[in-house]
Amino acid sequence: MFVQHKNNAIQALTSGGQLKLHTLHALLRGRIFVGQFQTNADNYDFSFAPTKASIVQQKCVLTGRFSVKPPKQNLQVIDQIEARLVATQGGVGVSPVRRQLLTGTAQTAQIATPEQKLEQEKGPETELQPGLHAFDSPKRDEQGRPIVESTDALSFVGVLYFHLSPMDGEVLGIPLDLSKVQLGARLAPVDDRARDLQLLFSDLVIALNGNSDAEISGALAAINRILQE
Repeated sequence: MFVQHKNNAIQALTSGGQLKLHTLHALLRGRIFVGQFQTNADNYDFSFAPTKASIVQQKCVLTGRFSVKPPKQNLQVIDQIEARLVATQGGVGVSPVRRQLLTGTAQTAQIATPEQKLEQEKGPETELQPGLHAFDSPKRDEQGRPIVESTDALSFVGVLYFHLSPMDGEVLGIPLDLSKVQLGARLAPVDDRARDLQLLFSDLVIALNGNSDAEISGALAAINRILQE
């Protein structure tokens, strides 16, 4: 089970004697990644609000505002921060229903693939495959591999790992070296906008791995519509 916790990701001193922040953990709420970390017994709330998604060298790059609320200080912000996607972690459990975005709106229509309908209708966890009983033979893909839950059309992204562009800790009111920070963004949506983004990020990752230009462009355009609302 993934447990969201405060970040104590201060690992070592830099050559200049400054503590270095290595990793931040965040949750996707709406279209904004939010989290908290701790240093010197002080809590810092932060957020990363992307406003644009692009593809650079076959990698997804989000660009937006990084904000921090230091103790006893006003909110500090830096714009045009880039978050480069470097790795993903697949989700575990029942695949969310794929939702087709309506052109030009944030409304969605529930559309499930046949495989996902089987997943949602499956019986006890002892079954070998969604929709099949223990005594049935599992279906196989074109390479002869058995189709299991959370793979192929049933797969989805659970965590996105980004490298953030270097930031000035002094400007943000953080007494740490922020020259190389990784953002681990967990996708556990509790609202429709975040649910749509989880599915679109999942589609984009699959498309990037398959080098499908049309699918990449479609997912990217839909993500940008949501980010720019």
